[in-house]
Amino acid sequence: MQENFLIGIGGTGSRVLEAFVHCCAAGFGPTGKVHLMLIDPDAGNGNLTRTKTLIEQYRQLRKTFRREEGNAAFQTELYIPEDGAFVWSIFDEADQTLKKYIGYANLRSQDGPLADVADLLFTQAELDTKLNEGFRGHPSIGAVVMADPPMDKYPFKMLRDNMPSEAGAGRVFLVGSIFGGTGAAGFPTLGAEKVLKFNDELQTKLGENRSKVLLGGALVLPYFDFAVDNTKSEQMFVTPQDFPMATKAALHYYNDKQLAFDQYYFIGDSLGQKVGNFSPGTSSQENRPHYVELASALAAFDFFRQETPRDGAEKSYFIASRETPTVTWDQLPLSRSGDELAGLRNQFRAAIGEFTLFCYTYLTVGHRFLDPANRKEAQAAPWHKDSFRGESAREDPAHQDNDELHKLATTYARLFLKWVTDLDDGANVRLMAADLIGTTEKSADGRDRLKLKNPYEHKQNIGRLRREQATGKDFDYYMAAVLNNSQIKDTTQDAADKYLNIFFRAARKFNQDNAAVG
Repeated sequence: MQENFLIGIGGTGSRVLEAFVHCCAAGFGPTGKVHLMLIDPDAGNGNLTRTKTLIEQYRQLRKTFRREEGNAAFQTELYIPEDGAFVWSIFDEADQTLKKYIGYANLRSQDGPLADVADLLFTQAELDTKLNEGFRGHPSIGAVVMADPPMDKYPFKMLRDNMPSEAGAGRVFLVGSIFGGTGAAGFPTLGAEKVLKFNDELQTKLGENRSKVLLGGALVLPYFDFAVDNTKSEQMFVTPQDFPMATKAALHYYNDKQLAFDQYYFIGDSLGQKVGNFSPGTSSQENRPHYVELASALAAFDFFRQETPRDGAEKSYFIASRETPTVTWDQLPLSRSGDELAGLRNQFRAAIGEFTLFCYTYLTVGHRFLDPANRKEAQAAPWHKDSFRGESAREDPAHQDNDELHKLATTYARLFLKWVTDLDDGANVRLMAADLIGTTEKSADGRDRLKLKNPYEHKQNIGRLRREQATGKDFDYYMAAVLNNSQIKDTTQDAADKYLNIFFRAARKFNQDNAAVG
């Protein structure tokens, strides 16, 4: 039986897992289980924190919400250890430096040659810089400290606990940047033959050249830009000007080095979009989502979806890059197989479009009818009065006992809409029409917040949320012909579950009707 493991390394790895989770929420993920793992020494990194929070929100909502049959949203079980961490932060103590990690003082006090070797291999800044905020674009440092991961502890123990016994049935997919620090260091280090693929402690080796692990990975090439603040006192960090040289050196390394990977995906972009302000690490490093991260997540889906390769199959390389100046639904790399590409693109387009519409209508129309001030209006709406006939928690979706599910659904819907609108810039990336969904404003804590447009006031928007979709249906059609016909009379469903399922039904039906317009 196949088991899937997805490991995100560094900031880029975290953002790819963010895209992966959102795709699973929309119903595009595998029907089974995916084990998740993150690696980042910068435990306070904003990108890492955002992804950790998202994973927890997904798992809580999936556990609480009872989907009706045929609703693929949240069908994928995202697994993390219940009794152990799913993030390897590498260091156990604060203020860790390479000098402390290798015991430099002891090496020097013994007056041996090893301290001289350390001085030859690393600069003073590399030896002295605190590493708890990442490896600052210096993968040589990361390779040293990540070379011997603790396989007997979580999160690596998760691989041993769940690894199937058949050859290649353990699908392990790594994702990280080729040009930074943590990802550039961790990707080849974990890809060495004896670390994951043929590891005695993980018991992954099945004999000569045979392993339980089918090892794949997405190497993310440079794809973003940021302005460097030269007034900062930081002495060691990577800049966009360093990306080409670092990438060229890394590609030479992967070309010459025999690592244990069975399949590589190379994914990059030359657009150089801005993803946020410069930050060497910590909570201030929270970048805007980018479509390359989505493309990298789609590579993981392709890897998990493939049939088991035959023994002795040659290593495979897959490359994804922009073909035109504009990224649209038909530009996304969803499959290695040309025969499957069109069908998967249609499936993905529908899944993201329907889930976006669900989130948007639930947060606007759904919240309106949950508001006690609009109770009479709710009771008069055909879809509502035909589905909810009592005042108990089981029969009334607005009952206070149903607040937990609504809170979880609200939080996740807002996270998804912020992500999907951030992907779309209206010019170079055209997927979901961000300007029709809402506008970005600053919240009290200084973070960007998405303020949704009122569909009652912007009635044409709802039919144009997904770019390249027909625009013949408006909000009046949604309310009268779709939502009013999405009622659920099934008395076995609890009110809050039924409420969410109604909005899922309506989103699917509206997008189908809207796409059918000539």
